[in-house]
Amino acid sequence: MSRTVKTVTAGASGEELPPTEKMTRAGVLLKIRTASAADVDLLGDIYRHLSAQDMKFRFKQPIEQLSAEELKYFVDQDAGMTSYLAFGGDTAIACATLVRDHDRDAAEVILSVRPDWKGQGVSWTLLEDVLARATAAGLKRISSVELGDDRDAINLQREMGFVARLKSADPLEFSMVKALDA
Repeated sequence: MSRTVKTVTAGASGEELPPTEKMTRAGVLLKIRTASAADVDLLGDIYRHLSAQDMKFRFKQPIEQLSAEELKYFVDQDAGMTSYLAFGGDTAIACATLVRDHDRDAAEVILSVRPDWKGQGVSWTLLEDVLARATAAGLKRISSVELGDDRDAINLQREMGFVARLKSADPLEFSMVKALDA
C-alpha cells in the first residue's frame, strides 16, 4: 500500500523551516533544528544519557540502548518520522520526534531530554518550537502516549493545553491530545 507522507520540516507552502534559537525560562539558549541522517550519532548520544526510567517512559517498555538501525528510523521522513535536535552550546541535549499519522493531519510527539538538562525549561521550549513547526506544516493535532507514572510529562503537556484521556488502566497510560490552530 502506497502512502504520501508530508514532512513536518516544511511550512504549508513547502519551504524548509530554518533553525531557531529560543531562550528557556532558566536562561538557556537553545538552538533547534531538524535532524538529518548525518545526526544519528547525536541522537544516539542523547539516548545513551537517558536513565532507564526515561527510556521506559519514551518507549513504553524497558530498553537499554537503541541500535544504529533503530536510530536511523528517527530521521526517516519516508516512514513519516521527523526529529528535531536542541543544542545547549555545542552539545545535543534533547530531541523531539514527530511520527506522522499517514491517514490524517496528525502526529505523535516523543520528547527526550538529557537528565543533566532537566528543570531548565528545555522540554517546554522544545515542545513549543515543535508545535509551531507542526502548525506551520498544516498539522491539526498533536498527541502523545504517556505512562501514568510520568507525571512530569503529563503535567507539562497539560500546562501547554493538551487534554489527557485514559488510554489504558493496566498499565496506566494516558493519551495526551492538543488541537493546533492552523
